[in-house]
Amino acid sequence: MRRLTLLLLCCLLLLGCGGKENREAMKESAKTSSPTAAATATAEPTPLPTAPQTPPKDVSEGTEETHPGSGSKEPEPRATPTPEPTPTPLFVPKEEGSSDLIINGDLYASFTQTEFPLPSRPVVLIYHTHAEEAYRQTRGYTYEETGPETYKTLDKTKSVAALGELLKAALEERGFAVIHDDTDVEPPEIRSAYSRSLEVMEKYPEATVYIDLHRNTANVRAKKDDVVELDGRRCARMFFVVGTGIGTHEGEYDTAHDWQQNYALAKAVTERLRTVTPRFALDIRLKVGRYNQHVSPLSMLIELGHNANTFEDAQNSIPYLADALAETLIWSKD
Repeated sequence: MRRLTLLLLCCLLLLGCGGKENREAMKESAKTSSPTAAATATAEPTPLPTAPQTPPKDVSEGTEETHPGSGSKEPEPRATPTPEPTPTPLFVPKEEGSSDLIINGDLYASFTQTEFPLPSRPVVLIYHTHAEEAYRQTRGYTYEETGPETYKTLDKTKSVAALGELLKAALEERGFAVIHDDTDVEPPEIRSAYSRSLEVMEKYPEATVYIDLHRNTANVRAKKDDVVELDGRRCARMFFVVGTGIGTHEGEYDTAHDWQQNYALAKAVTERLRTVTPRFALDIRLKVGRYNQHVSPLSMLIELGHNANTFEDAQNSIPYLADALAETLIWSKD
């Protein structure tokens, strides 16, 4: 009996100890399992929700933005501006500092007119800005020079003025009305001679065609035989001078003129002469000067031979020049 009682007491003691521990464990479990407690122990500040950030769209200049549902669209290419074409000059200097010019090849080719119809019988004025110019002296052709080796003379029967009289007669035979003014305008100073030959031109308002007849300068020893032979005779070669009037400095000339008309006429007569023989006429010399060609589109400056030619060489060329002019300047003869 005593043994049974002791055994029961031991069991009760064991149960009492375990129950307390169990109660403590249950309390701890209750603490950790409580929602409020858990939130208090572990909670960190929760950020507020924000709208999702959309990266900015790169809309380039010259393109259109694509809207949802509108379908994809290729960006329009930017228009590339067309560069302005560089204008082609009408002429360029032959060389730096030169008064000679080289005409644009396309412009030269555009001058195709071979005849210049006139409303009535033309009145041709022949004059000489350099009336003292003469030719190489020979046994039958001598004169008193104005200075040593100038190839110039005051004797108008031996100078280029005498050739002007021969050209006048040849043109009259071909139907032209002709005035020949042999006034010597070289004195007092040759550099201003063109201002005085302009006064000669203005004396004849009835004139419609103007010919300033010159002779060129050349190396006498080297050019003695610079001729063409026609019908067994030596004939001096010739060429035309055309002035653009651009001058050597701004403001040199007060009046601009249509030099291209003068050039077209010179080219037409040049081509006529070359049908006789290709070497008869040299290339036209285009210059920066004006040479009074602003007066009329039918103005010509003709260099008939040079000082290495004889007077006879130049004289022999006159009929061919007159023919070329008559075939180029045409009018009704009814």
